Amino acid sequence: MIEWEEKYSVGITSIDEQHKKIIGIINRVIAAKEFDDNTEDIAEILNEMAVYSQDHFKTEETHMIKFKYPEYQYHKEEHNDFALRTLAYQSRVITGDNCVANAVLEYLKSWLVNHIQKADKKYSDCFKKNELK
Repeated sequence: MIEWEEKYSVGITSIDEQHKKIIGIINRVIAAKEFDDNTEDIAEILNEMAVYSQDHFKTEETHMIKFKYPEYQYHKEEHNDFALRTLAYQSRVITGDNCVANAVLEYLKSWLVNHIQKADKKYSDCFKKNELK
């Protein structure tokens, strides 16, 4: 399981809370894989991830546009890639690809580290400079 750590914080309370929810969803995928390996449960959780991440991405992207964040387009492309991959994994799980669960977990963990700790941290100063806390 992934525990929230300060290293995941972007210093913006509302976004940190959203990231905590994403970590919670990832933890549910981990639990579903480890405890019962039920593809229906994993597919349902991936659907929740797809829906929730879109809301979260909209929040970030709205602020990026408002604050004229210079890396907006690149960041938006990362969000789009995540959404497409999540849906592709969900589709594979639904069609009975039991082997995909490990790939899903590795992807979600990797995305958490690479996106939140790197890409999201980059906008932190811009958001704070515009008085988002």
